[in-house]
Amino acid sequence: MDTPDCCMDLNGTTRMAQAHRTTLTGIVTTTVILAGIWWLIVQGRADAWLIGLPAVALASWASIRLGGNELPALSPGGLVVFTTLFLRESVRGGIDVAQRTLGPGLRIEPGFHRYRLHISNPAARVLLINCIGLLPGTLAADLDGDHAELHLLDTSVNPDQQLLQLEQAVARLFGLTAETSDD
Repeated sequence: MDTPDCCMDLNGTTRMAQAHRTTLTGIVTTTVILAGIWWLIVQGRADAWLIGLPAVALASWASIRLGGNELPALSPGGLVVFTTLFLRESVRGGIDVAQRTLGPGLRIEPGFHRYRLHISNPAARVLLINCIGLLPGTLAADLDGDHAELHLLDTSVNPDQQLLQLEQAVARLFGLTAETSDD
């Protein structure tokens, strides 16, 4: 039986069958992950599923509908390095901000800093931009091409070395390298 041209992609496979497999697998996987996250958030309380079930269903549907079909391949070694860095810098960042803002004498000199990104993979960039805020006193305020505009609590401290370390960890997680030769 011939497949109509409207359902064939450039490789000759049927888009409908391919979309069904990806969507069915994606829906199940996404729903299980989101349900697990919900269960952790509500600490296993059964009565929370009255709200959680519709929320998980809606979030799963939105994720499948709005998200890409494929997850990027992640490096297991890179995941260990990134997770370690993420946890360490989250604690350091929290302690640093608390000391600066709650200690005697407000030790801040806020301002902006422009940082050139060294990775071009869109998914890696999104993760990097979202993780910049875990570094002590930094927050990504804007992304403009190959540059991130950062808000700093203290402009007397240059965050470039920490940013590069974070960027290299993200690059390694995605199996990439952060090109730094032309800085």
